[in-house]
Amino acid sequence: MSLLSCLWTLSIVAIALLALPTSSQAAPATLRATNLRCEYKTNPLGIEIAAPRLSWLLASDKSEERGQAQSAYQILVASNRAGLDHDNGDLWNPGKVASDESIQIEYAGKKLASSQQAWWKVRVWNKSGQPSSWSEPATWTMGSARQEGLEGEVDRLRRAGRR
Repeated sequence: MSLLSCLWTLSIVAIALLALPTSSQAAPATLRATNLRCEYKTNPLGIEIAAPRLSWLLASDKSEERGQAQSAYQILVASNRAGLDHDNGDLWNPGKVASDESIQIEYAGKKLASSQQAWWKVRVWNKSGQPSSWSEPATWTMGSARQEGLEGEVDRLRRAGRR
């Protein structure tokens, strides 16, 4: 074997060894959003407020690793499942939001009609800034026209209580 081919072989081996993760280069845990809720319910029907609150739980593929945290999230809300499946948040897409919050995220998209169904999903970024895949989709359905008259008053009273 010539000196040139030995050097070539050693450089390939060295590159391959550098690509292997070491204990200090271990891949960061992957967070994902699970258990999506709207007004604390799974896929609720008859939501009576104009800006329902969305929540999710976080799960990690490395549950033994402490200190996992969400650094950002993105919510997509669509008027139909097909749109959501194509990542088209035609009702609401706030983009990436730098926040560790995962409860009581108030819907701030287009006004929803009586009995309208909204499809939504969320992805989160871990503490290292790596995004998760999208969550499984969830839905909520707005209340009936009979409830709409009370909707504005309920929202007004709820917001007044926050001040």
